[in-house]
Amino acid sequence: MCLILMIFASLLQPSFQISTPSDDSYVAAVVEYEVLSNTDTNIANYIRIIKEASEQNADIVVFPEMTLNRGNRNVEVPIYGRLKEYPVPALHEDLYDSILVSMSSAARNNRIYVVINVQEEMNCANAPGEECPENKVYLFNTDVVFDRNGAVIDRYRKINLFGEFTRTPALKPELGIFTTDFGVTFGHFICFDLMFQVPAVQLPQKHNVTDVIFPTMWFSEMPYLTAVQIQEAYAYAMNVNFLAAGANNVRIGSAGSGIYSGKAGALISIMPGVPTTRLLVAKVPKVPGEVKDAYPGPIYDNPSDHDNLLLKVDPSLASHRSRLLQPGLQEFTLVDGTTTCRFKVSLSESPNTRYKYRAGTFDGVRTYDGVATGGVRICAVYACTDDTRESCGKRFPQYSPNSFATFQELTIEASFATPQSVEELGADDAAYFPVSLKPSILPLEADEFSFSSTSSFNTTDIYSYRLLNKSAELYNFGIFGRVFDRDGQEPTPPLSDDEPETTIAPTTTTASPECCAPGACASIYINLFLLMPAIVTAVTSIFS
Repeated sequence: MCLILMIFASLLQPSFQISTPSDDSYVAAVVEYEVLSNTDTNIANYIRIIKEASEQNADIVVFPEMTLNRGNRNVEVPIYGRLKEYPVPALHEDLYDSILVSMSSAARNNRIYVVINVQEEMNCANAPGEECPENKVYLFNTDVVFDRNGAVIDRYRKINLFGEFTRTPALKPELGIFTTDFGVTFGHFICFDLMFQVPAVQLPQKHNVTDVIFPTMWFSEMPYLTAVQIQEAYAYAMNVNFLAAGANNVRIGSAGSGIYSGKAGALISIMPGVPTTRLLVAKVPKVPGEVKDAYPGPIYDNPSDHDNLLLKVDPSLASHRSRLLQPGLQEFTLVDGTTTCRFKVSLSESPNTRYKYRAGTFDGVRTYDGVATGGVRICAVYACTDDTRESCGKRFPQYSPNSFATFQELTIEASFATPQSVEELGADDAAYFPVSLKPSILPLEADEFSFSSTSSFNTTDIYSYRLLNKSAELYNFGIFGRVFDRDGQEPTPPLSDDEPETTIAPTTTTASPECCAPGACASIYINLFLLMPAIVTAVTSIFS
């Protein structure tokens, strides 16, 4: 009888399918979570979602930025204090805030890694092992990681705040890194951190992290920095698995989550235009991009839903050197500073086409809503609502189908200064991302474009970005680069109305009889032109 009771009891226990170090993949879950003001409601929702993720065999579940504790309900995360001795809050309810206890219990009960983001409070009157410049109470934007036993195994404080004037950036910029029992080491950072050398470039380049966790409350901006667009572009450029969990508040422009695998693109992603809470689950290959199993891919909503989503506009568009595109084939080059962009475009319009398009280049400094500035280099084609530069980067207030032009040819060749490694950081001083945007406010899928680069003399990189889907409707198609050594400088002023665009005469594709093959002369001409900055630099260095 006892044996029967034991067997019956075991059947009542939840079973968990857990990935192991020998597996070539793991199961990840991220949460698109609608922002709610009641912390207790959020706790209950989180517990339910954690259970749901576990039931779908997820090894790890990631929640967004600032969607758990709201208002004045802050959380202490004493990772150098009590948590060293008592790392499982679920087993020591008297020592910790109920938020940590609840999340620890949910991770423990469901045998799953859990990543949450909280507003952390640290009182320097009692903060052993912490950096405390002043004896006061600090507030931080903080990730907390629980393992399958409910133990707190890592804490990361956001380094690059987006305003957040009541909070303090990490007093000691420590990177978030932890290792799991299924053989994967994760790095993690928060929202606006994505735009900076530390931690976003340093994690994969210095520490060889191939799996990155990203809680965010992103404020989407056209044409280059909508949420899923830049999430997927980062995963592609850094060749990492990227687990992005987005806060959902469409009224202020926050939405967008996904799981991405290097150059394979989105295993699953969502960019809702309406209030949404949704769990996204996918099997992730441990080698980024080497996808063997079927995956859901992007989830496409009705494009008219995005009429409700606030979308900001890149203020640097007013500083772009640009050229209005015309129907038909056109080839030309635009130059700004050290950046050279060559465009080959064949544009088709229909009677319903409403959007106009410009090709633009920018090599300068932009502002991020007045809270920070950053260096950028850009070569791109982007939509405008009329012929003027002022209308660019905007969508019409109401979506209408077939209002976009199509491109029978769209190729951008960009000449940028080669990124140089900053020795003390172990990270490059620049990074370049292929960005695109469709009416769904999602980027092109990985098989809809090609992107490659070659280096010359270690001074100039030439990037080639080509549209493969000739029927795609686009808000944007371009190369977005961050130049970190310009961060903190004054933004580049807008072009004056009478300031001419910097344009080099169109190149020809007609081959002369002396060419060894059709198109060879054109190719030589183009390559020599794109290499010219590198040649000049090399010659100057020889004779200086």
